[in-house]
Amino acid sequence: TKLKATDIIIVTATMLRCPSTRIQLHAVRHISKQAASTESRGGGAGIGNVHTQLFPSDDTNLFRHVAHPRTVSVIGAPMTYGQPFVGTDRGPELLRESGLLKDLSSLGWRVEDIPDLDFGTICAEAAKNSNAAGMSPNAKHSLQVGAGCCALADLVESKLRQGNFPLILGGDHSIGIGSLAGILRAKPETGVIWVDAHADLNVPSCSESGNMHGMPLGLMMKELIPNRSIIPGLEWMENESKGGSGPPRLHPDSLVYVGLRDIDQAERRFIKQLGIKAFTMYDIDHLGIGRVMDLAFEHLMKNNPDRPLHLSYDIDAVDPIHAPATGTAVRGGLTWREAHFVAEYVVKTGLLASAEIVEVNHTLSDGDGADDTVELGHNLVNAFLGESIL
Repeated sequence: TKLKATDIIIVTATMLRCPSTRIQLHAVRHISKQAASTESRGGGAGIGNVHTQLFPSDDTNLFRHVAHPRTVSVIGAPMTYGQPFVGTDRGPELLRESGLLKDLSSLGWRVEDIPDLDFGTICAEAAKNSNAAGMSPNAKHSLQVGAGCCALADLVESKLRQGNFPLILGGDHSIGIGSLAGILRAKPETGVIWVDAHADLNVPSCSESGNMHGMPLGLMMKELIPNRSIIPGLEWMENESKGGSGPPRLHPDSLVYVGLRDIDQAERRFIKQLGIKAFTMYDIDHLGIGRVMDLAFEHLMKNNPDRPLHLSYDIDAVDPIHAPATGTAVRGGLTWREAHFVAEYVVKTGLLASAEIVEVNHTLSDGDGADDTVELGHNLVNAFLGESIL
């Protein structure tokens, strides 16, 4: 039967994870384009052709760790040295160009748009002033990543101490080194929800690739690397924080993973040895995303029911059907609604104090795929900042 622009295809969450559904999703995109063409001629509507209105939540208990009037500090962190592909450095620019700042304002936030950190200059200077003989062989571009993350950590810490909500736009996930360092210096009791297909728990001694976007959590755990100053560029991570709480570290019990499905052998061992709470895609399929988030929240809140939360969101946690423009895409990820539910749930706890979105790379997909990934990243950030259906 020939599909028409007004046809409706219902694809269940289970079917979305099936590789054979690419044909169905191509049909959906085809219908969307047909419908959009019809709409431009003055008739009809179709999938993807209905404008979604943006409503802020009226829940006054949200963002309890943010000072009034609520200000979001938008921090562009265009890092690309943590992985092998060009393009992640344009993530902040593309998200801004999509209308993100206007949406944040519509959600009731005061928006402080900070110019992107100048990683081009910062990282180049770090590499130029280095002793090449002292470079770590299994932490690629550690000098550049370290210098960029040092600048990011200082900025994030400063904004948290001002009572603002740091919203970090990546860049590859190696920026998590800087984000977490700044957060834990300002608020060492923070719990972390890491939404990702990958565990990012490597350290140079066991990394299979040496790419530092796979190391941000490993580098924050004393159990895995007692002295980070042995890595060129990360000497600053062993400095005392301004608040006197010691070098920033993340306790394994303060971390929860959501959406894991591609884990290195050493990371698998570390998760078990350290007792890190991890929900894989199996758990999401078995329990449902609602129950998974209930359990994640219960775990993080068991000893401190009012602790601030940080949400680190790698776009590759989402199935590549929805987010193909990313460097380490793995089939079988979160559906569109599951991806949004995670963000919405964390916001509704009232404890979200900072967030980041990473690994959007428009160069790794065609025009439609790149646009879809940027749009999804934009929509997820809206959810981070309190967009509500009702």
